[in-house]
Amino acid sequence: MCYLQQSSWNVESAINTFFESPIDGGGQGNRDNPIMVSDHGLLDSSDGSLNSQLEAEKSNPNLTVLSWNIDGLDERNLLERTRKVCHVINSEKPDAVFLQEVIPETLSIFQSKCPGYVCKYHEPTCAYFNLMLLKNSSIKTTHDLQCTHFHSSKMERHLLCQPVMFKNKTELILMTSHLESTGEGQCKVERKGQLQQVLTSMTEQPPQATVIFGGDTNLRDAEVSAIGGLPNGIVDAWEESGSPADAKFTWDVSINDNLDLKYRNKPRLRFDRLFVRSAQPPHALKTTKCVLVGQERLAGCGRFPSDHWGVWCEFSQPCGDQN
Repeated sequence: MCYLQQSSWNVESAINTFFESPIDGGGQGNRDNPIMVSDHGLLDSSDGSLNSQLEAEKSNPNLTVLSWNIDGLDERNLLERTRKVCHVINSEKPDAVFLQEVIPETLSIFQSKCPGYVCKYHEPTCAYFNLMLLKNSSIKTTHDLQCTHFHSSKMERHLLCQPVMFKNKTELILMTSHLESTGEGQCKVERKGQLQQVLTSMTEQPPQATVIFGGDTNLRDAEVSAIGGLPNGIVDAWEESGSPADAKFTWDVSINDNLDLKYRNKPRLRFDRLFVRSAQPPHALKTTKCVLVGQERLAGCGRFPSDHWGVWCEFSQPCGDQN
């Protein structure tokens, strides 16, 4: 009650203050395992569910990454949709989150509603931008965030690159971008050039680090083939996980009606992709799981959190490479 009063009844602020302050017995609050907050307040831990989830999180040695274009440019039901994305993040607790189409208004929501994460982004130069959320308990940055602008982009697109350590033992280079949109001729040319720039940057990273790129690529399979496919050493996470059919189409107008688009043949495309260049043994990582998230309609507005599904991937060390 004291912390709530000091924080003007802001629950997230009170939690942060609590874990930064000494508690009874002279100990310190554990910021690695913060109390979770749902859209309806603190999650009830009286049934042990909170402790169970925290134990499961501790016992999972794998790296989890979520990439999602959250459609911040659609003003309709923006608050409700963004809060649902926050709820997914706080409930599932991925180690790293790559978000596209973030706007200043939604950035402030992620900063306040995801207290277990640090937000990484480049100072916005246009109406929307990319954002990384890194979980405080498992991801530590080792160098400054780098931002590379695609200078010939007509949509002011850019690439974020963040070197980190995962659980203090695995070196990672995390990357995210939103490649040029639409299937028009010049946009297609620009998008393929941006893809080549991303892939080149991935191959140039230190060999002891696993490089993971994720984002809304807007790619069609033919465009990847047109540049000669992925370079040696770089794999598509969805393909490496076995190409699960139920995780293929991340922009599926046959199901997702958020945009109210009228198509004779409703397109189903795999716009959102993750690429991986694994580190050299014994630190190699392999994609073991790829699923889609955000496929449930919101109770209030009846729409989905975004016109894109989010892509959740899990990475583990191959057998024989464990430390």
